[in-house]
Amino acid sequence: MRKFLISLGVATLAAGSLISCGDKQSTASKEDKAFADTLATTLGQFAAAQQQGNFNRMKANMSEEELAKYSKKDFLDGLRAVLTSDTSRVAYYQGVQLGLQLLQPIMGVSQNYGFPVDPEVVYNAFKEVYMQDSLASPDEYFVAYQTAYQQLQTRAQEIERKRISESDENQENLKAGAAYAEKALGEGYTKSESGIVYKIENPGTGDKVKPTDKVSIFYKGKKIDGSVFDETKTDPYNASASAFIPGFNEALTMLAKGGKMTVIIPGELAYGLEGAGNLIGPNETLVFDIEVADIQAPAAK
Repeated sequence: MRKFLISLGVATLAAGSLISCGDKQSTASKEDKAFADTLATTLGQFAAAQQQGNFNRMKANMSEEELAKYSKKDFLDGLRAVLTSDTSRVAYYQGVQLGLQLLQPIMGVSQNYGFPVDPEVVYNAFKEVYMQDSLASPDEYFVAYQTAYQQLQTRAQEIERKRISESDENQENLKAGAAYAEKALGEGYTKSESGIVYKIENPGTGDKVKPTDKVSIFYKGKKIDGSVFDETKTDPYNASASAFIPGFNEALTMLAKGGKMTVIIPGELAYGLEGAGNLIGPNETLVFDIEVADIQAPAAK
């Protein structure tokens, strides 16, 4: 017996997959018709349950304006139009499906990045290639698309960085960080050429940390308001001496084993414009208390 697995994710309409069932239905027994209705009901219910879940997940990422424009009635109208239409036009429905797939990146690029992608241009470019009898080198189109996509990513990153750079949060972080560091300089701290501001409580003994060393350290990371966002507890943290944010890496090279210091790291030498998730904002100045518990130089070759 053949087994059929019903997948209601992104369906693919293969040629010949849409067939007319009218002739078979006319000769079906009442028992077969009743069974077919049961199958139809369960299929419809199962598909609706999946779509309802998809819709609920989709709503979480939609704006109020987008939600207001989304109509379940329109969805049902589209569903009925396909299910009750001429099933002999297989190619037409394949075109509809591909059109819906292409509409997603068209809308995404236009709405999210502000590049006005014209659906008509997409259609004409598709038609030009699709109507050719054969393609000398299909790969050239993939390479061209890949190049354009990489350019999109680069330009999108530039747009996002500009947006963050001009944001009130970024400007406030830069101003507050500079004021905090300036105040510390009046309290005995020193400023390095790179811009970190530090006070060494104990330089430690022996050779200072080198970027190629491995270190065991205790640390406490704070914001300029004093709130702690990260710290070691009872055990030291082990890592390469060059594995941290730039300002932290530089501070380590000022200490030997047993050394202790406090360092104020400006945003550009911390997590920069991107910040770090919900913890660290753009160009936020950070303060670290650091103690070097041990240093391990790389093994000689």
